Amino acid sequence: MALTYLVLLVLVGGTLPAVVRSLLPPLPRRNTGITPQAVVVLGAGRRQRDGQFSLTTRGLRRLQLAAELAHEHGLPLVVSGGISGTPQADDEPSEAQLMAELVRRRWPTMTVLEEGESRNTWENAVYSGELLGQRGIDEIMLVSDRAHLPRALLCFQSQGVLAQAAWRKRLPKQEWVPSAGALSMVPEIWYEWLALVWYHLRYL
Repeated sequence: MALTYLVLLVLVGGTLPAVVRSLLPPLPRRNTGITPQAVVVLGAGRRQRDGQFSLTTRGLRRLQLAAELAHEHGLPLVVSGGISGTPQADDEPSEAQLMAELVRRRWPTMTVLEEGESRNTWENAVYSGELLGQRGIDEIMLVSDRAHLPRALLCFQSQGVLAQAAWRKRLPKQEWVPSAGALSMVPEIWYEWLALVWYHLRYL
């Protein structure tokens, strides 16, 4: 019976935005005095249907915010994301290609730089860092999901790139009102805590 109550308590807690917000990995200490020279957005996977590839809903959300910020501030946009796994065909598009195509349709004059080799967050930072370094850029605005940003920021900082975090808010303002959206973030948060441990052991 006690276990049942504990499970119910955890489930209820996971629906409350205030509780879910407290579980988020903390962002690294913010660097002050940064003047972003570019906006970098990290891919969130692709999906395939009837042989056609497209961005995931999460990836589209990130891209929309990043493109809006780049347009607003007149900055170049770096889209970062490769092909996870083994390509099924030589002409299979990377996440970066999919993102760049969407942005150029909406903002044809925007400068869009593609980084299409990375397969994980560490490689996002390494390959994007190389691309930025070639253009003398070392201060950026980094767009991803809030749960993912602590790990992403640490990776970019390890490459000598200073970054401001930007994300689309997903948790409702009513902190103590149960929310399905809050509950959907719980698996992401636990994954990121585990990924942070792994990245500290392997990369950072």
